[in-house]
Amino acid sequence: MKKQILNLGKPLSKTQQTLINGGGEIVGLCDFEGNCPRGSYCADGYVCIKN
Repeated sequence: MKKQILNLGKPLSKTQQTLINGGGEIVGLCDFEGNCPRGSYCADGYVCIKN
């Protein structure tokens, strides 16, 4: 069970890590079609960054 929980996601790229650690304000996760809430954009198909 522990291994299953740890393997849910893919490793983040350097760009994604930069965005999370101090790039922009993360609003949420992109949906399967790459959509994000109004006023944000989908970065690398995973996280929504505030414009």
